[in-house]
Amino acid sequence: MRLIAAVSIFAIEMQLATWTGIATVRTIFLVNAAALVVAFAVRRRSAAPFGSRSFAATFVPYLAAAAAMALLVLVVNLVHPLQAADPYHLERVAQIQRLGTLAYDPANVDQKVNVLGWTYELVLADVDQIPLIGHALLRMHGLFGIALYLLAIAASRTWFGAGRPWCRAAVFAVPVVFHQFVLVKNDLFGAVPAIVVLAWLVARGREATLREVGWAAWLTGFAMAIKLTSAPLALVFVGALLIDRQDRLRMVAVTAAGGILGAVCGGMAFTLVENMRWYGSPLAIHEAGGTYNRNATIGDMAVGVGRFVISLFDLGLITRGVWPGRGGWGGTFGLPIIWAIAVLALRYRAHVAARRVLWIAGAYFLLFAAVYTDADIAHRLALAPGLLLIVVAISLSEGEDRASRGMRTALAVVMALSVAQILRSATLYLTVS
Repeated sequence: MRLIAAVSIFAIEMQLATWTGIATVRTIFLVNAAALVVAFAVRRRSAAPFGSRSFAATFVPYLAAAAAMALLVLVVNLVHPLQAADPYHLERVAQIQRLGTLAYDPANVDQKVNVLGWTYELVLADVDQIPLIGHALLRMHGLFGIALYLLAIAASRTWFGAGRPWCRAAVFAVPVVFHQFVLVKNDLFGAVPAIVVLAWLVARGREATLREVGWAAWLTGFAMAIKLTSAPLALVFVGALLIDRQDRLRMVAVTAAGGILGAVCGGMAFTLVENMRWYGSPLAIHEAGGTYNRNATIGDMAVGVGRFVISLFDLGLITRGVWPGRGGWGGTFGLPIIWAIAVLALRYRAHVAARRVLWIAGAYFLLFAAVYTDADIAHRLALAPGLLLIVVAISLSEGEDRASRGMRTALAVVMALSVAQILRSATLYLTVS
């Protein structure tokens, strides 16, 4: 994805600027402007002509839903104060602006500002420094999130049928996604490359060229660098390819090279080095808040898995009562993922995509739930597999048989109820502003 490549280049520039001291986030503008001109020129020469399909019939219902979501998010962003789900995100943005680089500030009371990933915060700091309009754009960060979300969904649909135009709009009726557009958090930013990787793994993993494997491994490393809770992505990626492919030795070598490159681009190597330099530990676990977000025993893992399975279907009603205080902000996938799992189960025998996405997403969910204590109702930490289940289910709901019509009727009901839930959440955000 070109966007990820652009962010990667910017991140590498800032890492070099921090270590060499030859530039800051403000003075590096000219280098990036020149690179943008070159990229634009290359893109114009290689751009393909537009197709002849009917734009209205294919895109308008979907874009109308996107526009409605954008309008709702814009209102909430403008009325609700600029706020991070975790304070350290905006504090890191302020630190980057104050120091001009990615340098650590040991005097910061909250050391999480230093020791955790910084790629998303760097992008926000870069936006905020745009003359005259930068802070206004930062307040409207939810629109940036919607644009990223649209790109991720469009990329994942490259390998699957799109489904009916109105059915595609279901991706805007996922409650957990809406919350990502309101408060500043890096979950959706990290999920963008992960969604693409999982979609590729489902559709292309078996027969893809080694060049594609390297590309997907790069995205995997980048996603992990943004947020370590994406670690299940790497395990599922390697495991699925080891099962699917015969060229295992070459695949592992290419995967390692691509993954390391992606991790460097996303800043993981920089963070490990700086953590070791300042705190004597690559992970700086104590400064990052300790091990409270990990299941430590087999019993805890079993409870975590059971709790997560319940949370996929209980709409947050059971898990919050039985395990109060777990999960935190962000909500669940809600009704759309229940519908998606039901559709994929019905299509399991007839469609290989249904079988592969259920196994791959299921493996991801299992690893995630076994490790992280917040897995029960913090579905924001595992957006990629859940959203892919929904995307593939939408593509498989096409058809004129009785079962397909029933699936679409159920989806219409699910969308209506989920939209009502999202509007309720928006109202709550607005009333507490």
